[in-house]
Amino acid sequence: MPPDGYLQGLRQLCDEKGILLIFDEVQTSFGRTGKLFACQNWDVTPDIMTLAKPFAGGLPIGITIAKENIMSSLKLGEHSTTFSGNPLVCAAGCAAIDALVEENLAEQAASKGKYFKARLEELLSKHKIVKEVRGMGLMLGMELRFDVLNIILKCADRGVLILDAGRNVLRFLPPIIITKEQIDKSIAVLDAVLGEEENARAAGNTSTN
Repeated sequence: MPPDGYLQGLRQLCDEKGILLIFDEVQTSFGRTGKLFACQNWDVTPDIMTLAKPFAGGLPIGITIAKENIMSSLKLGEHSTTFSGNPLVCAAGCAAIDALVEENLAEQAASKGKYFKARLEELLSKHKIVKEVRGMGLMLGMELRFDVLNIILKCADRGVLILDAGRNVLRFLPPIIITKEQIDKSIAVLDAVLGEEENARAAGNTSTN
């Protein structure tokens, strides 16, 4: 997470030096953080923004958005994309955007993410092996004090799929349509696995890692 004032300061610096500010919002857009674009959480507008998969419901799409003076400076052939103009994917993109707006998915991500993060913070208070919980909306991370591979494998065995973000961070990117009951189940499984790992380490048994 960027510290308070960082992105605003970056925008100001780019303006002062005449530098274009580009945001990669491939993962953070489409309501994932509780806003349509993550940069809206800090009221910062980039000059160029890159988007992709979520805007076509997971189908291959690449999108470049830029201010008019930037896009109009490009000549034919200077900017291209691998999946340019695919009618099927474009139709899927239109349908996905309609669903995003009509079903208030960004608002869902904000409210469900707040609940999910609060539940993860309960585990932070309960388990000493948890170092930090961070993130916003339904893009959350839990940093542990050791390699997380064993945690991921044990959770998968119990029906909960968790990603990693580096060696010691669990990454949570559930579908925006996840239910409260599914969040609670995920927390219960993670709680049990963290407890088992904590007890094993307290007993001096770390061979599972």
